[in-house]
Parts: sequence; structure tokens; C-alpha cells
Amino acid sequence: MNYYISDLHLFHEAAIRFDDRPFRDLEEMHTEIVKRWNEKVNNGDTVYILGDVSMRGKNENLIALVAILKGKKVLIRGNHDDVSDLRYRQLFSEVCDYKEIRDSIAGKSYELVLCHYPIFSWKHMSRGTILSTDTPITARRTIIFRSVWSG
Repeated sequence: MNYYISDLHLFHEAAIRFDDRPFRDLEEMHTEIVKRWNEKVNNGDTVYILGDVSMRGKNENLIALVAILKGKKVLIRGNHDDVSDLRYRQLFSEVCDYKEIRDSIAGKSYELVLCHYPIFSWKHMSRGTILSTDTPITARRTIIFRSVWSG
């Protein structure tokens, strides 16, 4: 099974307020994210993370936290992702800025373009290819975050 998510913003306390997340503090947010992620994702699954795992990737605690998230993790790099620490980078099966894949939902196959940033034009857009991206519009991120993590 493939899963898609963006903007976890781990270790970014201000994200709780900016995105109106239902957590008192980072500890509660991290605990809930790990719990729900690992309840849903199995080690045979692939999780495409469309950027902004955290504010930066040079933190021992961040490395330890991402390491316990189940599944094969593919990072589509965002503006807050720093993968210069090899220990952190190795937690992802792939790190890239843009990715084209095929996935199926309910027996129907779709072409997807994955990118953290909104783009004006993408491969096969006129033939039904879906662009999955983050957006700078906080309200949309909040809706996505709530729908994914609310059960």
C-alpha cells in the first residue's frame, strides 16, 4: 500500500499554532504522529512524504523519531528539509525533488506527479495525470492534516 503525506514539521513548535494542530506541545504531537503512523503503516508499505518532515534534519532526536516510523519512506524534498546528515538521509529509501509514479485506488490506475511545490505544468497533465503537492496555503494543509490524522 502507498501512503502520501506532507508537512509533518516535526520539532517545529510554531507549526502547532500555525496549522491549528490539536496538540498542547511537541511531545504530544510527536507521540500521536508516531502512534497513528505505525497503526496504519506496515513495514511493507511505502510512504511518500511530500516535504517538510521537520525544520532541519540535523537533530539526534529527529533521526531517532523518523527511524521508528514504519514503512519504506520516500522523501520528496521541501524547503525545510536538510538531508546533509548521512544518518538522517539513510532513513529514506529515496530523496528527490520531483517524482512520477503510478498508483491504483479501488482497481483504477492513476499517474501521479509528486512535488512539494505547486507547479504550473507537469507531464501528461492533459491526459489525467494528477499533481500531488504541498501548497503554501496553510488552511489547505490544515484540512489535509486533520483528515489524515483524525482517524
